[in-house]
Amino acid sequence: MKISLGAKVNYYSKCPFCGTARAEGSEKCINCGKSLLQITEQENTIPDEDKDIALYKARDEKTASENLKELKGKNKFRYFMDYYFGKVVFGIILAALACGLLYSFFKPRQEPALYTVIVVNPFTPTAYDQFKADLEKMLVTDPKHQNIILDNNYSSLIADYNSGMAFTMHMAAGEVDMVIFNKDELKYQVNSEALIPVDQAISKDIFNKLPDDIKIKVTPTYPLDNGDFKYGEEAVYGLNIEKFLERINGFETSSKYCVAFTRITEKHDALDTVVKYMFDIN
Repeated sequence: MKISLGAKVNYYSKCPFCGTARAEGSEKCINCGKSLLQITEQENTIPDEDKDIALYKARDEKTASENLKELKGKNKFRYFMDYYFGKVVFGIILAALACGLLYSFFKPRQEPALYTVIVVNPFTPTAYDQFKADLEKMLVTDPKHQNIILDNNYSSLIADYNSGMAFTMHMAAGEVDMVIFNKDELKYQVNSEALIPVDQAISKDIFNKLPDDIKIKVTPTYPLDNGDFKYGEEAVYGLNIEKFLERINGFETSSKYCVAFTRITEKHDALDTVVKYMFDIN
């Protein structure tokens, strides 16, 4: 017969099977050989350090908070890591995501006071920052809801497919107001009907004050289905910005760069202000 740990053991004075008196020190009946062991009660003698382990294993019988209060030392830490840690981390992640979504939803949305595409950036880093700061000072009246975009992530609208696609997408979204690029790019975009003549983008008064030597005339050429070409009316589609670049960069630059204005722009007052600034018109 196996005796469990902590059991209190007594012996029968007589064999319960045959009635023979128990011989001193004997665990079995001397007559019939039956066991004389008598287990009267079970005592809980589990050491204190093992009680926490037992409670930890039986934690499902109580609430998690009750179990955590009763545990001690390293067992309490182990229980916390096992039962709570994952939930805490998951809760933190959810809270962070919720805060990010709320901020994105409620933060003030900025609309460009002017959106300019720059193809093959002719500005030095200092000049670029200065140009943007000047435009912000002139055009942004509400910094929380307005900004200036100088998008210079373009290498060529003709030769680079990705640049051409990005430009087309921004045009389709109605975002681009002004373009700074070279004369070859200008002619291509005129033929693509992406640009309008300068005198349609800015006021007649300001256009007439511009010197003739900076006005770049282009005759639009449109291909026909039969292989021939249709020619549009010659007009000023670009303005040479050589002197402006020299002034803001601090040194001479290529004379091929010009500024032009998109067909989709509606910011004519802003373009008036920018042209006056770039060409020093009072």
